[in-house]
Amino acid sequence: MPVFHTKTIESILEPVAQQVSRLVILHEEAEDGNAMPDLERPVMAVSKAVANLVKVGKETINSSDDAILKQDMPSALIRVEGASKLLEEASGMLKDDLSVDLLGMQLKTIVMSLI
Repeated sequence: MPVFHTKTIESILEPVAQQVSRLVILHEEAEDGNAMPDLERPVMAVSKAVANLVKVGKETINSSDDAILKQDMPSALIRVEGASKLLEEASGMLKDDLSVDLLGMQLKTIVMSLI
């Protein structure tokens, strides 16, 4: 795979990874007894990064001749979009002051599906 292609992939995935990592850190801090901050901004940052990832993924599907990519990528994009939506819902639930433990478990599940 050419270096420029690898760098392009890295530049697309890096924002998602950074934002998800930030959410994991916030959750771990909350488990250690710190107050859970409002997650609206970090969650929206993840959603924005995921939306860009999905956009680029769809463009890649449309411009590629790779049959395996065309077969496998759409379901991966659907899963990552779904995980992003679940993350938004979990953030909203937290804002409504539901159980931090329950939301923490949901957050872990969502983060793992994004990774």
